[in-house]
Amino acid sequence: MYDGEKAVVVMIKSLKEGIEVDKDLYKCTVIEYQKETEQVHLLMETGELKNISLDAIYECRIDTMKGEVHCIGKVKERYGNHAGNILVLQVLNGFYEKNMK
Repeated sequence: MYDGEKAVVVMIKSLKEGIEVDKDLYKCTVIEYQKETEQVHLLMETGELKNISLDAIYECRIDTMKGEVHCIGKVKERYGNHAGNILVLQVLNGFYEKNMK
């Protein structure tokens, strides 16, 4: 559904007390969206994997041909492999459309 689309991930809330919200934007490409598990697999293009918290809530904005869609989620997994740094975002609230063309 969103495979190959460009995305931006940004932390909106830390779930650990005393940890500041990371305001950095992480540019990614959507590898795949698994509708049945509501997980988005992302390939990071900017930033470092160690800066992505497993104890935070993130907003993911995906730029599609029709406009931007966004969702709120939690990073379930983060790892590196031959393709690069991978994030698995568990969608918490579904997708919402913004600025549809």
